Amino acid sequence: MKKIILILLILNTSLIFSQNYFEGKNLYCKSGNPESIKLFDLGIETLYLNKSLNKKYLQMTSNVFFKAYEQDTTFCDALFFTGYTLRLLNDKKALAFYMLADSLYNKSIEFKTNLAAEGLRYGTENSIKIARKKYNEIIKLFPDSPEGYYGFAVTSSILGDTEKGLENINIAIEKYKVTNSKINDDVVFLKGILLSDNEKYEEGLEYLDKVHSTYKKDFNFKVHYSLCLLKVSEVKKDEKMKQKALKIYEKIEEKDQISQEIKDQLIF
Repeated sequence: MKKIILILLILNTSLIFSQNYFEGKNLYCKSGNPESIKLFDLGIETLYLNKSLNKKYLQMTSNVFFKAYEQDTTFCDALFFTGYTLRLLNDKKALAFYMLADSLYNKSIEFKTNLAAEGLRYGTENSIKIARKKYNEIIKLFPDSPEGYYGFAVTSSILGDTEKGLENINIAIEKYKVTNSKINDDVVFLKGILLSDNEKYEEGLEYLDKVHSTYKKDFNFKVHYSLCLLKVSEVKKDEKMKQKALKIYEKIEEKDQISQEIKDQLIF
């Protein structure tokens, strides 16, 4: 189930940065080396023009950004954009470049959110722990941003501290409201899963119902929706609801991927 849960964060927080930063403005470690600046500006121009994300040009662009860094090894932004273009190429080396950029300048929310999302996409135990560390750093450095709390909640689905995850998704939702940001379906979906993980089945069912049309074919949705329906049906002694839970459970093709803890509860 971990792999599917990871998609939630990647959809919501991967490749985050301001438009100004994307255009090469408001850099964190702007170089004083004329050749480095020239190469970096060329990289930004080709990246901006390559709207179709042609792989050949993305690879060339990545090389240009890295050459800009080679000309000035303090140029953290050149490292970040090297990683960014590699990420667009689905190249696993992106993680290393994001980490290098963050090590040169450790107060950038763009660096940390993208590094964390890439750590999740990479999917190893170590890279997921790196992602958690970065989300904790975002919470500390940018307490008004919802991203750190949301990211913590996603990693809690993987690392198992789901009670803390539920606390953090609630904080994230309040932060989204304060910043007038739209609360996306994936945020609602994640809260529904965390409520289910914390045995708050009736409330979890309410949240999962809200995203039914979006996620009804998703493996995780079917598992948790079926579980919530079953548990609520037992409390309410609702046979019709229990049959609905069974019907959804029977549609799950990857039953071998259901965690043993949940599988033990899905007894009809």
